[in-house]
Amino acid sequence: MSRRQQGKKGSWGELLLFVMIILCIYFILALFDSALTGDSGREWGRYLRSSWGGAVIVILLFWLYICIAKIMKLHIPRVPRQVLGTIMLYISFAFMLGLLKETGWDSDWTLFLPGNFGQGLARFFVLNVGTFITLLFVIASFILTAYLYGSRILRVSFPAVRLRRIQKPERQRRPRETHEVFPSQKPESILFMKDLPAPKFREEDGVQISSSEKMLSAFGKTAESLPAPKLKPAPEDKPAPEPESPAKPKNAVEMIDDALALVDSVMPDAPKKRATSVLSLPQPKPRKNRRPLPDMSAVNIPAPDLNTDDVYDDPVLPPPLDIFGPRTIIDLTRDNQKAIDKQGKAIILTLKNFGIIASIAGISQGPSVIQYQLELAPGTKVNKISGLDEELAMALAVMSVRIEAPILGTHYAGVEVPITERKTIPLRYILESEEFSRSPARLPIPLGMQIDGKILVHGLEDISHILIAGGKSSGKSSFIHSCILSICSVRRPEELRLILIDPGHVEFAVYDDLPHLLASPVNDPEDALKALEWVYAEMEERTANFARAKVRNLSAYNKKLPKNSRLPEIVIVIDELADLLYSGGQDIESLIVRLAQKSGTSGIYTIIAAQRPSPDIFTTLIKSNIPARASFTLSSENDSKNMLNTPDASRLTGKGDMLYRNTDTPQALRLQTGYIDEDRIADFVEYMTSNLGSPELITF
Repeated sequence: MSRRQQGKKGSWGELLLFVMIILCIYFILALFDSALTGDSGREWGRYLRSSWGGAVIVILLFWLYICIAKIMKLHIPRVPRQVLGTIMLYISFAFMLGLLKETGWDSDWTLFLPGNFGQGLARFFVLNVGTFITLLFVIASFILTAYLYGSRILRVSFPAVRLRRIQKPERQRRPRETHEVFPSQKPESILFMKDLPAPKFREEDGVQISSSEKMLSAFGKTAESLPAPKLKPAPEDKPAPEPESPAKPKNAVEMIDDALALVDSVMPDAPKKRATSVLSLPQPKPRKNRRPLPDMSAVNIPAPDLNTDDVYDDPVLPPPLDIFGPRTIIDLTRDNQKAIDKQGKAIILTLKNFGIIASIAGISQGPSVIQYQLELAPGTKVNKISGLDEELAMALAVMSVRIEAPILGTHYAGVEVPITERKTIPLRYILESEEFSRSPARLPIPLGMQIDGKILVHGLEDISHILIAGGKSSGKSSFIHSCILSICSVRRPEELRLILIDPGHVEFAVYDDLPHLLASPVNDPEDALKALEWVYAEMEERTANFARAKVRNLSAYNKKLPKNSRLPEIVIVIDELADLLYSGGQDIESLIVRLAQKSGTSGIYTIIAAQRPSPDIFTTLIKSNIPARASFTLSSENDSKNMLNTPDASRLTGKGDMLYRNTDTPQALRLQTGYIDEDRIADFVEYMTSNLGSPELITF
């Protein structure tokens, strides 16, 4: 929305609030039978007094208060409770005035008239339950009103409830020795520490001190600087405490306050309690009916560093945005409004020729297409318009037309027409947007710009895996590079490692010196099979350790470890799946399916791309386990249906025009992805190498 439209919206809203303030004051004066309101005001006042009573002034004053607060842009706390409290206050006053009227009290003052509502309410209760019970109902209604407004009137002293508890003397416990937990399966894996001798303990001044050899880190570096586990002093023998005297009686409100204080004490903002070291946990006993975990060699995992702060200022990341190119400003305003209006009239006329009556409800212009939002006449079937894409393309003299019926979340049908001068979206424009910079995702993927001009960013850890399809010059490769650069620009090599599989030998050659690489780009299909087997073994190893640590995912497991010993996330990028399947066959497919089923929780994610998503490449098993799909221009409708279940991918215009679909989006979203030049990719790799060093590679 432009600034001009926002200004118009704000001025109309303020004018409406001003009119409501005038009406509220008018009704208040009419309630008091003021001569300033004229004859119509006297009629309104007579109606309010006779029907709703004088207590209606409570609602009028609250209405005036809300309007004034809105026009002055003041914060209104707890609006729903204030609304309910105001309604309850009106009912309470009308109830009380009606009860006074029933008991014989009468007054000519305007505010003391009960009206038909209050008098009927009081008469009903008096006839059914009597005057005394009705009075109790009136008092209860006022107390409920005070509670809704947040008053402390309910803090009264109730009879104390005495609770007695038998205090048992504490038994003297012997100090428990520490045990080793979380053994590892493969000591040769670089992502886990090597075998260490069992820690030796000695007594000195009543404190248990652990001494161990030098520990090897996950990537071969020494970890002498790691903080040693802090062990608490050995407990001394203390005599059993004497039984405490019975607790002092407390009233009901004090008991509730104590319970709330107990809840607040365990919240994250409360002071930290003394944490139990992971090393002090006993070894869990295996159950008889439980499948035994894989046999793994013992590894000492150091105690978690509770004082470690994950939020730090990194001087290297994120990299300067100038690496990704110069700053650009993208203007999506309509250049030729007459041509757009002419196209809209042609669409309406073409639909009318096929017996469909529609009108244009709105127009949205994106970087590559213009979407005409059509409101169909009542009784028109949606499937009648969904099959007229070729007729509309011929009437508008354009390459292709895509029809979205209905538009997601609306009751309109959309007709998307390509524009003559498309706008390229640089990757820098997406990276410097608020949607990307403020994204809470650990591995944000810049999907692109939508038709309404908004940037769409999803976290790879949320979708876990994604399938990408598209022919040559469709923007598929640029999108893959954008994903790699975006996740590497927010995570260090200690937090993220990449495995790049490129059967074509040239696509990922520019990343040879990227510090985030776990291994050199894999080109041979046999090496690719070994890499996937290694990743599968790593996944099994991680999940086994998660089970021993009683956690469900990598983030929870890393919280139990010091910062320098945490496991990185692994992203596997496969550029062309067809070559791997033709050479590896079912072995490659089975490994990909197993990784897609289980690797998301272990911090291992996959990005798989193919030029032609035929059923023999993106098989049913692969698609059922990877619901996230990004499709660029495809040559046939059958490939589009296999990829997105719709033929719309064959109607895209290329050069970054993409359809994205996920479990959160039942209909495909049309996006224009970001573009990055090869020279900019080389500059990014050079910057990372000069600041973070060369990658530490392994061989499969």
